[in-house]
Amino acid sequence: AYASDLRGFIKYLQNSMNRPPQLADLSSKQVAGYLETEVKVGRRQSTLIRRVSTRRQFVRHLIQQGALRGNVLDQDAHLINHIIAQVPQNHDPKLLSATQISQLERTFESSKRHRARRDQAILSLLLETGLSVADLVELDLSDVDLRAGRLHIIRSQGNDKWLPLGKANDIVARYLSEGRPELNPQSNEPALFVSQMGSRMSRQGIWQILNHWGNLTDPPIKISPRKVRHTAALRMAHAGRSLEEIQTLLGHSNPLSTQALLRRLEDNISNSDLI
Repeated sequence: AYASDLRGFIKYLQNSMNRPPQLADLSSKQVAGYLETEVKVGRRQSTLIRRVSTRRQFVRHLIQQGALRGNVLDQDAHLINHIIAQVPQNHDPKLLSATQISQLERTFESSKRHRARRDQAILSLLLETGLSVADLVELDLSDVDLRAGRLHIIRSQGNDKWLPLGKANDIVARYLSEGRPELNPQSNEPALFVSQMGSRMSRQGIWQILNHWGNLTDPPIKISPRKVRHTAALRMAHAGRSLEEIQTLLGHSNPLSTQALLRRLEDNISNSDLI
């Protein structure tokens, strides 16, 4: 999906400039122009947001590779936000309820399989930190400090961040002692979370895991990384975490994006069981 999004953007640039695009052409103005063409063909707001996310991921990659010195999409980002804001939301973000989270925890605990310890640690870590799946699969063993109860990540700007593990600390510790060794990781595999083949997990693998355990509950729970991430964001807000801290944990470049997300999530709450 990401590759398709980028190909569509490159085709737009070629057609609009009548020449092959260069890195210097990558800007908020060009992205906004592309989004306008997407709006005209009836794209939903969620699709536009994904389009922008793909470009931001691409820019972060270019920065890490040294091809760009800074995030070119931060400048004039209001042009992008304005286009997205004009398109009505197709639906409110959904959340996991406290009851559903408890159901998932009981399902994990009832399983004796070693992968259950891993999968429980994955869900717990996602709910506690709001990390994206992309950030999660990049975690190494060296990024976990169980004694201090914290997790190390590197943001796109190269800044080191230490996130509190909170309630996930004991669950991750159990996975490292009871789950990961039994998954037969390769001797030189640094990844925190490994597949049943003993190598680093993929983003698709995380999707499959969440879907698998959601289907095992009674009644089944429709679960996705986005739903987990949204639940984590609102839980952190209700726990008194500052907007700046939540923005950092979610990896948002703009605090207005975090504020808007939390507002939409609050509007989605219909009863006290949602958190």
